[in-house]
Amino acid sequence: MSSLKKWIENEMTVDIESELLKHKEKVKNLVQLTKTGDVILKQTDLTAKQKILVYLIGKTYSKVADYTKDETVTNKELIETLSLPEGTVKNALFDLRNEGLVNSLESGVHRIRLTNIGLALSKYFGGESKS
Repeated sequence: MSSLKKWIENEMTVDIESELLKHKEKVKNLVQLTKTGDVILKQTDLTAKQKILVYLIGKTYSKVADYTKDETVTNKELIETLSLPEGTVKNALFDLRNEGLVNSLESGVHRIRLTNIGLALSKYFGGESKS
């Protein structure tokens, strides 16, 4: 293995499972998963941004558990599942993208930015959470 390849592997490669392991205790207090891939928010008194972040994080854990085939979420899914108005969802996603917490893969399709799960949890749910 070349020294550059080894450096890239050691310094730049993100291991999804280890990243999710860092935040599992905080996440388990926010979300539950069903084996059919449903994401259930444990708290009802969340802001739209918090609901969307928890849902996106839950989808990622669900994907790793093989409960769902895809960790991406559509605007329609957020609107229907979280019972939020379309404008609220779009505005919240716009802000979350600008904060570097969410990636849009194409128009209306999103996922949490894995490397910033800790930042999202810390910023929107308080307490220490390593990123």
